[in-house]
Amino acid sequence: MNRVAPESLNEDICPVSEETFQVLMRQNATSAASVAHSLPEDQRARLAVFCYRKAHLRQLGFAIAASCSRRALVEEAGHAGELLFQQSRAVSSSTGVEPYLAARTHRRPVTLCSIKG
Repeated sequence: MNRVAPESLNEDICPVSEETFQVLMRQNATSAASVAHSLPEDQRARLAVFCYRKAHLRQLGFAIAASCSRRALVEEAGHAGELLFQQSRAVSSSTGVEPYLAARTHRRPVTLCSIKG
């Protein structure tokens, strides 16, 4: 029976040091991708998948994934890696807004009303 290592089940473990991650977070997506490019490709692919899985880091994940090969992303995340590879190429060639978010950007904000009684 094959046993899966417990750390492989935890998606919340960042694949880079805290210092490196802080440097990446201080950059815009393009600059962060160039900083991440100094990492080995397998670690870069893990970082791209890690960021992609976090909604607030998704654009950073796309930027980093754009510097990874299809092979590295697929080895890291299987079918999800293939999708990340394709989406990272589509995002880098478009305006940078994800299609499912574009429809939400023009909605009026929700307000709470008070009921007078």
